[in-house]
Amino acid sequence: MIASIVEEVSKRLDGGLCVELPDGKVLGAGKCKVRIKDKDVIKKVLKDPEMGFGEAYIKGGIEVDGDLESFLVACTCYLREKDEDKSFRNSWGRMLLKYLGLLKFLEGKEVRRHYDLGNDFYQLWLDSSMTYSCAFFSNKDQSLEEAQAEKRSIIYEKLQLTDGDSLLDIGCGWGSIILEAPKLYNIEATGITLSKNQYEYVKSRIESEGLKDRVRVYLMHYEDLPKLDKKFNKVVSVGMFEHVGKGRHRKFFRVVEKVIHEGGLFLLHTIGKVLPESQSRWIRKYIFPGGYIPALTEILEASKGLGFNLIDIDDWRLHYYRTLREWRKRFYQHTRDVVQKHGEEFFRMWELYLVSSAVSFLTGSNHLFQILFSKGVLNNYPIMKRQFIVNNFVV
Repeated sequence: MIASIVEEVSKRLDGGLCVELPDGKVLGAGKCKVRIKDKDVIKKVLKDPEMGFGEAYIKGGIEVDGDLESFLVACTCYLREKDEDKSFRNSWGRMLLKYLGLLKFLEGKEVRRHYDLGNDFYQLWLDSSMTYSCAFFSNKDQSLEEAQAEKRSIIYEKLQLTDGDSLLDIGCGWGSIILEAPKLYNIEATGITLSKNQYEYVKSRIESEGLKDRVRVYLMHYEDLPKLDKKFNKVVSVGMFEHVGKGRHRKFFRVVEKVIHEGGLFLLHTIGKVLPESQSRWIRKYIFPGGYIPALTEILEASKGLGFNLIDIDDWRLHYYRTLREWRKRFYQHTRDVVQKHGEEFFRMWELYLVSSAVSFLTGSNHLFQILFSKGVLNNYPIMKRQFIVNNFVV
């Protein structure tokens, strides 16, 4: 059985695959070599490919001598064709917490587990603006900094930012949008985050850049936004919607509906799937606890009947693939720093996260949607004309 799997994966891998078993026996003769150091690993991978491989890779029970991304692409294609993926099941525990009113507390804890690893960790491999979301690459020679700046520029243009606007950023991260937009436009900007590290970072930047009269940041759950007793005519959420959770999307839209002016614009930038599918249990366990990648159909259904009108949808799937490759390149440049501070297993866990995430976009499992809504129908919104850009992302 193992030999046949190696043969099938090898067919989908440029240069082929060979696997060295714990007893020294080698299956296959390809350039990419996978070493399995423990016989128990084989049983775990055969029983549950995603968790078995992911956990063994973190602990060093599996080593890949070759291009990890290409290997994972081949495995993904093989598993997809064999339909061995398991369906996602929502947790009864999370449903119970929801009805007990404790889900906000859990969500805050889950977000902090990921984002409060330390600003110094993220500064190693993010761009200088500390933007932890998909960039937009309009040419193959663009730097990550330039691509992130272009992404923000596109957001401002879609939101039609102009003097006098009030902008809300739900899940503002390290503040790249709310710190930049008021400098480009005469507007007021407000951001919220659940990460204490991000909150303190943005507060410090607001102070040092003299933006206290135009920029506010709050350590706050999105459900508490109505407590600010303030409405905004422009709302954006970038890379936060993935944390909302299955079955919670309509609640999110209800909150946005309460804090946006009639005629206002709302831009939602989120990883998504076309239709509801299984979720990565490894990612949920080790990287984004509680996360759920929504389907486009779930997003549109969640907005139904709340007065939102769809204006536009973009899919930046391959732009996120390129972004993840850029992050990974910088991450590898700081291998020693990461290992010294966090340990070898942590490094391998984040390496696998960055590589497997890139693979998910390359193979079409995940997409990156920018969805633009208006509150009410706007017939004077500019008509968009698409510009075709040569695809230089897949290398």
